[in-house]
Amino acid sequence: MALTPIKGKDVGLAVQKTVANALKYVLVGCITDSTFDVDTETDEATCIASGQFKEYLGGQSGWTMGGTLNTRQATNDPSGPGATDADDNVTAENLLDLQLAGTPVQVRYQIGGAKGSAWYSGLAIITKSSFKGQLKGVATYAVSLQGSGPLTKTIAP
Repeated sequence: MALTPIKGKDVGLAVQKTVANALKYVLVGCITDSTFDVDTETDEATCIASGQFKEYLGGQSGWTMGGTLNTRQATNDPSGPGATDADDNVTAENLLDLQLAGTPVQVRYQIGGAKGSAWYSGLAIITKSSFKGQLKGVATYAVSLQGSGPLTKTIAP
């Protein structure tokens, strides 16, 4: 068994969308960092026989995803190689529009880009969008998503 390091660029957030009349997961473009948190509640189950240390039982789990990306506008330009850029990508504008419409999104967090990498997917609600512009540099956008329901693990083919 090989223990292969996973590069940060091979970890990321993808959103399901229709591309060329088929549903597929599209990595959120220009992402500079991403997060995937899974929290499990605990219930204290200490009794007098527990001694000096407390005991706990695992409870329900919840999850969140998020990320920060450099903001770009994607447009379809039929005159060049970017003829389907808006159709093929997920941008900050797309995510904000989904949030404002109250549309839940099917998301996937990819832990690695190679065959056999773990992918965790589920339904999420976009809970926060934050744009930042500064005098120098590219504008950025941060997004937070709250998972609603279970995560499903698949292995990259």
